[in-house]
Amino acid sequence: MQFTHKGSHIFYTDQGIGEPLILIHGFLENSTMWNSFLPELMKEHRVLCIDMLGHGRSECIGYIHTMYDMADVVKGIIDFLGINSVTIIGHSMGGYVGCAFAKAYPEALKGLCLLNATPDQDQEDRKKLRLRANQMAKAHYKQLIRMSFINLFDPKTQNEHQLEIDKALIQALKTPIQGYIAANEGMRLRDDMGKLWKNSSIKKGMILGETDWIIDAIDHKKRFEKYTHEFKILSGGHMSHISNREATLSTLLKFLH
Repeated sequence: MQFTHKGSHIFYTDQGIGEPLILIHGFLENSTMWNSFLPELMKEHRVLCIDMLGHGRSECIGYIHTMYDMADVVKGIIDFLGINSVTIIGHSMGGYVGCAFAKAYPEALKGLCLLNATPDQDQEDRKKLRLRANQMAKAHYKQLIRMSFINLFDPKTQNEHQLEIDKALIQALKTPIQGYIAANEGMRLRDDMGKLWKNSSIKKGMILGETDWIIDAIDHKKRFEKYTHEFKILSGGHMSHISNREATLSTLLKFLH
């Protein structure tokens, strides 16, 4: 299905019956990342999967897509469908979008689960990496995508899930350069949501990877577990839906119940 937002086409799917659930993919992913989870999630939920700005089959609206821009897309779709409140599960960048949605539209959010995502903003070294990557993307885009993507997986996952990784890489390479740059810049500029996470009364979940080099799971356990209804550290890195699919799905279902 398509929805028009600020003159650009946004792709989404709408399946199942029950409490509304929004699934938001990560950077260089699209709504197809959730395909293997849908049969279980649709048993008790109306599940909407949205291609974020500049990803999948959704168009760009500019060269900076802030997390609030993407949250506005989510709000626009649920308003269009007449849905008053939702639960959001967001992977990586999708979690950042979920946090922006929580800040911008608290009355429309029942729960938020961060999958391999953090309420923290980027540290300075990470911000510099994103700037360099955006410059590199203009000249060596495909090489950058391959290098960035493979680095998300620990060696064990690369050995055991090569087929799934290859399929995900094919999807990543479909992301247009403008979509890459706009989202990467939006993540670089995102707000710190640590206080929001601690103070929000919504149902909260956090699923992290033990060997994720982007997010320190042990540090997050110390700082956020007591504010989180469902907190879980799984083996594997930043792509838990691939490296530890069954445990990820089990934890998501537990959070939703």
